[in-house]
Amino acid sequence: ASIQCDGNASGWRECKRTLYSQAGLSMMVTFSVVCKVASGVVPKNILDKHVISLRKVLAMRLNAGELLEAAGLSISACSMLYLLGNYGVEGPFRSDAERLVMLIVGSTGAFCLVVTALWKFFNIRADIKRGASGASSACSASTEESMMAQASSFWFYVGVIATTYVSAVAIAAAVTIKGLAIVSASLPIVILFYCLALFSQPQRRTPKDMWKLRLHFATFAFVVETCMMVWGLRKRGRIYAFFFHAGLSIALVVLFHYGLRLRAAVGRLPPKDLDNFLVNTLFKGGLQTLLTLLFLTFRSTKCMFERGKVNKCTKDSLCSMFISVFFLFWWLTQLVQASVKSEWRKDLNLSIQMVARMRGISMRRAVQGLLSLATGICGIFLFSMMSAPQNSDVKALVNYVGMFGVVTSLGVVLSEIYSSLKAQRRRVVLSESAESDIESESTNESEHLVKGVSWIFVSISFFFASVYTGLYVCYAVMLEDRWWQMAFLILPISFTLTVMAFFFKPKRTDALYMRFLTAHFLVFAVGSEVCNIVANARLGLIVLVAFVLVRICGWCYGAKLVMKLRESAAKLPTQELSDFLCETVLKKGTAAIGPMLFFSFESISCFIGQGSMYRTEPCFNTSYAAVCLSIYISLFTSMSIFNKAVSKNVRGQTLWELKAIATMDLEWWQRLEGGLITITAVISLFLLSALGVEAEEKITVFVAGSVGVISLGTATLISMRQSIKISQQQQAVAVIGGNDRSDDELRSEKDRGMSASEIQEGMLIASVV
Repeated sequence: ASIQCDGNASGWRECKRTLYSQAGLSMMVTFSVVCKVASGVVPKNILDKHVISLRKVLAMRLNAGELLEAAGLSISACSMLYLLGNYGVEGPFRSDAERLVMLIVGSTGAFCLVVTALWKFFNIRADIKRGASGASSACSASTEESMMAQASSFWFYVGVIATTYVSAVAIAAAVTIKGLAIVSASLPIVILFYCLALFSQPQRRTPKDMWKLRLHFATFAFVVETCMMVWGLRKRGRIYAFFFHAGLSIALVVLFHYGLRLRAAVGRLPPKDLDNFLVNTLFKGGLQTLLTLLFLTFRSTKCMFERGKVNKCTKDSLCSMFISVFFLFWWLTQLVQASVKSEWRKDLNLSIQMVARMRGISMRRAVQGLLSLATGICGIFLFSMMSAPQNSDVKALVNYVGMFGVVTSLGVVLSEIYSSLKAQRRRVVLSESAESDIESESTNESEHLVKGVSWIFVSISFFFASVYTGLYVCYAVMLEDRWWQMAFLILPISFTLTVMAFFFKPKRTDALYMRFLTAHFLVFAVGSEVCNIVANARLGLIVLVAFVLVRICGWCYGAKLVMKLRESAAKLPTQELSDFLCETVLKKGTAAIGPMLFFSFESISCFIGQGSMYRTEPCFNTSYAAVCLSIYISLFTSMSIFNKAVSKNVRGQTLWELKAIATMDLEWWQRLEGGLITITAVISLFLLSALGVEAEEKITVFVAGSVGVISLGTATLISMRQSIKISQQQQAVAVIGGNDRSDDELRSEKDRGMSASEIQEGMLIASVV
C-alpha cells in the first residue's frame, strides 16, 4: 500500500496516513504472532483455562479478569480496523488534530493488546508455579461443555440499545435533512444486533416476551422507515418515496412474522442442535459477520479521509452498504438452515455430489443457486468499484448493481425460509416409519459416488474457451486493442475451466470424447495463438511472433502431461475418484474463479473511472498486475488438481517433508521448484501494491508480472513431470514384484508434509492478507 500511495501521490508527504497505519498494524500483528509462538511452550491444560470460550461470552459468565481481557481485545480490534480504514489513503493530514487522533487510536490499541498479553502471562505463570492440577481444568472443561438453552439477557439489551441509537439518528436526519449517510452506514450492523436480540432467547415465548419483541420491532422498523420517507419527501420532493417505504414496511412486517415462526422452531430444537445454533451459528457466525461489516465500514472511510467530506464519497458508502447487506443476508440464511433439526437438514442441503451430477436438484434449488451466484458476482463487482473514481455514471452503475444484488440475496433468504418451514411441516405430518424410509433414500442418494461431472460444466468450459478465441479472431481481423484486452481479462478463467474440463470425465476414453478434448484444446490454445501470430505479423512484430511460437510448444507439452495425469486419475479407486472430482476439481476450481473475477473487475473499475473501457494508458499497471495475479491463482489451482490426480503412494513421495524443508535436505527439483515459488510469492506482493496505481506505465510491472508467470509455469511443469515419472516407476515396480506398501503403512499427508500447491496457496493467502 505504501508503494501504491507513492505511485499515485506526488511525494511521501501525502502518504503519512498510510505509513502510520502500516507501522501500527505491523506492530500489532508482530506482537500477536510473538504471543502465539510463546503460548506454544505452555502446557495445554493450563492454557485452556485462560481461553475465553464463546459459551462464556454468550452466557456472560465472565469474571473480572476475563471481562477486562475481552474489553482489551475488543478495543485493539477496533483500533486495527480504524488503521485499516486509513491504510492506503492518499493525502496529507489536514490538521494536527487528525494526526493526534491517529496516534492516540493506534497507541491505545497497542497498549490494550500489550496489557492484555501481560495480564494473561502473569496469570499463566502463577498457575505454572502453583502446579495447577488437571482435575480443575477437567472440571472447568465439563462446565463449559454443558449445553446452552438460551443466551444472556445482556445481548437482548445490546440489540435494544443499537436499534434505539439508529432510530434517534434517523429522527435527527428527518428533522435536520442531514445525516442520512450515517443511518445507511450503520443500518446493517444494527440489523445484525437486532437479529441477535431476536434469537438469543428462543425458548422464552410467554405473552409478555412476545409483546416485548413486537414493541422492539415497531420502535425500530417503523420509526426508521417513517423517518427515511420524510427525509425523501423533504429533501428531494419525490412522491414515490412514500410508496417505496410503505411497501418496504409491509415487507419488513412479513419478514418479522416469519422470523417469529423460525424463532419458535429454534426453541423446539433438541438440546444439541439448540446449543449448536446459539454458539456456532448465531454468536460465532454473527461475530464473524460483524467484523466483516466493520471492515467494510472502515474501508469506505478511506474516501472521507482523502476528500474530507461525506457527500463526496457517496459511491464508496453505497458499495459498503450493499456488500454489508449481502453478508447480512448470507448470515440470515445460515440462521434459517440451522433452525432445522440436524437429521432433517441433510434433505435440505445441496451436496457437492448432486451439483457434480446435476441430478436430483429441484427447480427451486436451481433458481436459489443462480441467485446466490448472482449475489456473489455483484458483491465482487461492488468491492472492486470502491477503488474507482467518483462520478455520476459510476454512482448510477453501483446503485443498479447493488439493488439487483439486494433483490437476489433477499430471494435466497425467502427461498430458504420457505423450504425450512415446509420441511418442518412435512416432517411433523409424516409417521416415523415413513420418515425413516425417506431418510434412508436420501442417505443412499447422498452416498452415491461420482464417476464423472455433468456435461453442463463441460459445456461452460468450452463456451469460455470459444469466447476467448473469438475475441482473438476479432483482434486478428480488426487489429483493435480492445479485443485482445478483453481476451486477456478472461484468459485465467478460461485456462482454469479448460484444465478442469480435462478431468471432468476421466473414465471416458472413447474416440468421440477424445476428439472433443482435442478440439477443446485446439480451440483454446492453438486457435487463439494462431490468431495472435496473424495479428502480430500484420503489425510487423516479428519478435512477438517468435515468442508466440514458443508458447504454442509449451501449450502442447503441457497438454501431453495433462493427458497422462488424466489417465492416472482414471485409475484411482472409486471413492478417491469421487472425492477428487467433487472436492478438488469442481469445488476448488470454482472457488478459484471468485478471486479472478475480483481482479478482472478491478481492471474494469479503472477503465470505467477513466471514462472508457478501452483507454488503457492510465490503467496499464492495474490491468496487467490484476491479470498476472489471476494467472497465478489459476496455476495454483491447476497444480492442486494435478497433485491430486495421482495415487496416494505417488503423492506421498512428491510431498515436501516439513523436516526436510527445515534442514533444506531436498531433491534438486524440489530446490528448483521452491526457488521459483519464492520468486512468484515476492512478485505477487509487488503486483498487489501496483493495483490502483494509475500513474504512468511502469516497465517494472510488466517485467515482474511476466517473470512471475514464467517462474510459476515452469514450477507447475516440473511438478507435473515428477508426479508422472514417479507414477510410472511405481507401475513398473508393481508389474515386476508388486507393491508391498499398503495405505496403512503410509503416513497421512497432513502429518508427513505438504505439497507444492499447498505451499503456493499459503503464500498467496499471506500475500493477499
